[in-house]
Formats: sequence, structure tokens, C-alpha cells
Amino acid sequence: MDRLSRLRTIALLGVTALLVTIVHSSIVGVPVQISEAQDTPACSDGIDNDHDGWIDYPDDGGCEGLLDEDEIQGIYADRSDEDQSEFFNVPPVFVTVADGREFAEPGEVLHYDIVVDNRNGPDRTYDLRTQIPAELALEAVTENPIIDTRSLTWPNQFVAAGESRTYGLAARIAQGTPDLQAIRVRAYAGQAIGTDTTSIYRGVVPSAFDVSVSDGARIAMPGDILEYEIAIRNAETKLATEVDADAALPHYTEFVAASEGGTWTGNGIRWDNLTVSPKGTRVVHLKLRVRSDAPLGTAIQFVVNVKGHQGVDITEVGSDSDVRPAEIANATIMLRKSADRSDVRPGDMITYTVYLRNTTPGDINRITVEDRMDQRYMQVVGGDAGMMQGDRIVWTIPTLAPGQDWSVRYMVRVAEGTPHGEALLNVVSVTGEGMEEISLTERVFTARISVVTNLPPSGAPLDLLFLLTSSAAALAPTMAMRKRRA
Repeated sequence: MDRLSRLRTIALLGVTALLVTIVHSSIVGVPVQISEAQDTPACSDGIDNDHDGWIDYPDDGGCEGLLDEDEIQGIYADRSDEDQSEFFNVPPVFVTVADGREFAEPGEVLHYDIVVDNRNGPDRTYDLRTQIPAELALEAVTENPIIDTRSLTWPNQFVAAGESRTYGLAARIAQGTPDLQAIRVRAYAGQAIGTDTTSIYRGVVPSAFDVSVSDGARIAMPGDILEYEIAIRNAETKLATEVDADAALPHYTEFVAASEGGTWTGNGIRWDNLTVSPKGTRVVHLKLRVRSDAPLGTAIQFVVNVKGHQGVDITEVGSDSDVRPAEIANATIMLRKSADRSDVRPGDMITYTVYLRNTTPGDINRITVEDRMDQRYMQVVGGDAGMMQGDRIVWTIPTLAPGQDWSVRYMVRVAEGTPHGEALLNVVSVTGEGMEEISLTERVFTARISVVTNLPPSGAPLDLLFLLTSSAAALAPTMAMRKRRA
């Protein structure tokens, strides 16, 4: 009896368990063995999904929020393929962003033009969005966008078929932005993306420089003096300072002299801390002698390096020469003028030298030399006798015999208010009896000097000069005593 009772109980429990399983399965379904974890939205997954250099909301301008499922901003961005089918045949809109700059310095203001170009599409409405990078501070913007911290949105914009719209934006670069930092600005309109990249570089970029060199000769003999003219050009509108130029001494040559502070280093020539005016050219000169042991047929290759750029001149050593001696070259010049500097600051003094030589076979009489200048920025303050007549200084010379020279030197002060970048022009001309057959280009000479407002420091500082002078004075008695004892 007890055994039969236990069997009934077990059977009842089995039937009950089966009923419970059937009811549960019918209500909630059969449980699955593996459950897939829900994907993290693309705009909060820490991944640059669209490979544009920006990650997640709010940094990526294509994200509209942390739960946005992709990083492409636009009116079709989050729609299914079925929803987009009606738009596949619509020509796209184009977006461009440009500030017209490859390089910029901290503190400068970048002016961006954002253009939405609907050249091929129908009338359309769009939302335009952009973000200001952390290195920029917004200063001005057009078309009244909605500004949320660094995000700018122009909602419900309209552009007609075949037309375009332009939006302006101005932003200043933060002072602490490091060199070579890339400032990238993107704009989005629908699925169209425009990007502009500007790199930070303090000073004049190396690509703005150019250098050329020439000695004016094709062939030279041993013992000849090669006079090189090195021209360094600055294509930027900014003053270039601390510009260095260096050149190795070519084989079979000897160093003679260098202008503008060029120094012999033992195996080459170097110019340090040159200044090149905006959109200007700095010229330095170098003299090398062809050695007596230079073999005929040797190519003397002179190379000068400036900011990664090279200027090259090649002269062949031969049994003949087209190098003109200095005295012969000067004899062909009737009129010339020189200054003791090529760049000046307001308030500086300039010393000019005017040189005249009679290159004709006969006497020249009743000679008048006139030097015109802009009196707004220049004032004659001293020099050899000359008469001021309005905006010119005039010298008269009774006569010059063939081959005879005349020169004069005078000083000019640059006015304090002279603007940066102003070109100071002097035009000197000469007239006289016996010059009728001399061309105008030989009788007129123009000198040009650029004004800059902040030249780099040059020469020895006053404290160093004082120290050297004091040291010399202190040593003088000691040296005198030693002399007496000797």
C-alpha cells in the first residue's frame, strides 16, 4: 500500500512539472541559449567610425547626440535603405570650407568662407553645421546661426537650383597653439562634408624663400676673382628675421671677402640673422679667388643654402676668361648710388653715396646732379654741400675730364611716422653738356630701401661693450708696470 502511494505521488509531481513547462513555454517562448549584447551607439563607442579625425559626440560634428547610431550628419543619415530609395537619383549638394591660408601664427584671425554649392541639384532645404576647434575662438559669423558652445547650426536653410550660398566665419588662433599644429574646420550640409586645414608656423615659412646666385662668368682662369651676387627673396608679406645663409668653399678656390657680415668658418662662408623685407630681396656679395693649381676644365660649383633652398652657380676653369676686372667694370658705369643699409626703421639715419664717372671720350661741362626724394618720410640732415630745391637736393660740377670721377655723400633721417613696408625711393639723375649721346638709362639711377618697424637686434649690446672697455682700462696700468720692469 505504501509503495503504491509513493508511485502515485511521483507520477502526480511529474505531470505537474510537465504542465508547468507547457504553460511557461506558451506564454514567454522557448529560452535561447545565446543572447547577443546590444551594440553601443556609434557616437558614444570611443571609435572614429567615419575616419574624419573626430570621435563621438560632441567632438564629431556628424553626431547629433550620444545615442546617434552613426557619425554622418544629414537629413538622410539615420534613415533605412527603404526610406532613402526616393533620393538616390537626386544630385548631391557640395560643401567647401576655405580660409585661404596654408600657415598661420598664434594670435592671427582666420576668415573662413563656407560655401554650399547646389550647381546641379533642385531647390532644396538643408541644415548647415560646423564646429570650432579648441584652438580657435569665434569672433564673428554671418547668417545668424544657433551657437551651442563650439557648435554652430544654421537650420532650415534654402538654396535654389543651380545657385550657391556663402557663410562667413572669423576665429582667432589661441596664443599657446604649438608649431605644426593642424587646425581643421569641417562643415556639414546633408551628407556633404567640406574641410579646411591650416597649420601653425611662427615666422615666415621656409617655402616662402627663394635664393639664386651668380658670378656673371662662364669661364675663368687661375688667379681670377669671382664676385658672386647672392639674392635671397621673401615671398611673404611678413618681415623675415633670423635668416641664415651658408655655403661651402668650392674646390680650387680661396676666400677673399664677404659683405653684409658674412664670415669665414674655416671650410665655408656663413651669414647669420639676416633680415629680408616683406615681398623683398636681400642681396649679399662674396669674392673667391681661383687657385693657381686649378686644373683646366675643372667646374667650380658654388652652392648656397637658405631655409632648405639652394642656389647654384658653375664656372669652368679655362685658358681664357670672361671675368671682367673690377676697375674695367666700374669704368663702364656713368652714374650709380649706394646706401649703407637695405632696411631701416622709422627714426634711422641712412648714408647715401652718389658716384659719377665720365665714360665719354670728351669733357663734360656744366653738370647738374639731382637727387629726388619723398619729403613725407625723408629729411636731409647732413653731408657734402648741396642745395635743396623743393623735393630734391642739387649739386653742380663745372667739368669732368674723360675718366674723371666725382662722388658725394649725404645723410637722411627717416621720419618717425613712416609706415611699415613703405618703400623709400630716391631717383638721382645727371645732365650736362657733352652727354647728348648717353642713354637715359645710364643717366638715371633709382635706389630703394624698405621700412620695417621691428628689426632684430644687431651688434654688441651696450653692457658687453662696457664690460670690454672696463676690462681694457683695468689692464692698462698692469701692462704699463710690466713694461717699466722689463
